[in-house]
Amino acid sequence: PRETMSTSPRVPATARVHTNLKLPRYRRQQQQHLQPEMTDASEKRKKSHGPTVNALKRVKYEAKQERLRQASLEQQQSFQRGSQPSADTQQWRSWFNKDREEYADFITKKDVLRIKELKHQSTDNNMCKTEDERLQRIASWIEPFFDLKGSDALSAAQCNKEERLFISEGTEAVRLMVQRCNSSPFDSTTRAAKSQGGDDAKSQSESPPPVRIRSILCKPNTFFEAPVRLIDDVEKRISNHKSPFKVIVGTEDALSEIAGFNIARGALACGEVPTYYQHNGYEWLLKTIRQKPTMRLLALDAVSDTANLGSIIRTAAALSIDAVICSDDSCDAFYRQSVRVSMGHVINIPILRVRDWRRGFSGDNDVLQSKSGGLAEFITWLKAQNVQCLAAVVDDESDDKNDSQPPLISLESLTQSTTKQSWCCVLGNEGNGIRNEVIKECNQRIRISMATGIDSLSLPVAAAILMHGLSRT
Repeated sequence: PRETMSTSPRVPATARVHTNLKLPRYRRQQQQHLQPEMTDASEKRKKSHGPTVNALKRVKYEAKQERLRQASLEQQQSFQRGSQPSADTQQWRSWFNKDREEYADFITKKDVLRIKELKHQSTDNNMCKTEDERLQRIASWIEPFFDLKGSDALSAAQCNKEERLFISEGTEAVRLMVQRCNSSPFDSTTRAAKSQGGDDAKSQSESPPPVRIRSILCKPNTFFEAPVRLIDDVEKRISNHKSPFKVIVGTEDALSEIAGFNIARGALACGEVPTYYQHNGYEWLLKTIRQKPTMRLLALDAVSDTANLGSIIRTAAALSIDAVICSDDSCDAFYRQSVRVSMGHVINIPILRVRDWRRGFSGDNDVLQSKSGGLAEFITWLKAQNVQCLAAVVDDESDDKNDSQPPLISLESLTQSTTKQSWCCVLGNEGNGIRNEVIKECNQRIRISMATGIDSLSLPVAAAILMHGLSRT
């Protein structure tokens, strides 16, 4: 046997590395250069855990930002005088001619830095340079877009003012605003007309009325190039060399410098919060309920999460809900996050607050909040208008021991015989649900049947299921 072993062919060392799993550690270390695939696997395992992942992401992110900076620099250089622009750049530059200088312009990061410098200069300095006059004009156009991280306070800080602004983000949200915008230019004359009782008379026949846009801010490729091409929608709104809003096209680093963070979305728009329902909420509701054979309403009780509110509004618009009514203590639908999550549909569906309804109902302009945010009083009025009010709850039949509560039904058991043609679904906030005083005023409580062990759903999901189920009946 020993002689046989000595004459048998030896297994190559490289093969033993892969086949002999009991090879000593020092031998495996010696043979590391012979097993690159094992080293690669080991490195992959290391890279899938711990701080290495963050470091790799940071490297990729910085490389992407560098590419974007280079592309932005090329755009700036191509727009400078004396440069040799490409065909696309030449087409962009030709669009910003003297006929459009009153409502459109192109800016770079250098322009934005100069505008910030001008803002910090003393007002006593007379601007004699033509370029500084141009930048001062553009500064008023882009003023609402500065430091958007703090813009969520924009709507709240101006709640008691006649003029409130909101920011819409994303190409499709901006496109929706442009398509539904008011055709008259935004100026002091229109603001004076609005103060006399809402939007101008021509827009009152529409529901909701057209939105007023102050300005849009976008990247060149978003504005000029397919598949987005916002220029097609913008030019439909331009008449006799006049535009109802300002158009600012800028490089990505310019937009990031304005907003205060890296801009990932290709377009932003600044509009004025509609005031029609603030002045005419009661009259509009009463007229619509009496004229429409079927009325679908959604009432929200103290909803405080802006992302949830935006998602609910987007779903309500998709399911043809006639109006969304918020209690006085609910968050503002025109907060930046709410507008962004709704994909701009806050302008596509009537949104009222209870105080807007109560102002016309009682004739009192100095309205104080009630303990229920005014929603209980509003539900009582809806029932008098033959609108069925259903309070969405998570109660089970076994919990139904309180005789003072309205009867409990499940969404699956609803039929056309048990549901009126006009209805209002009431939803509570994320943590506490609907307040008891509001539930007591409703005709019925309604619940969604769920599997054992699941007690609730997120507010936007529950709202979508309820609105869809009630619409089918």
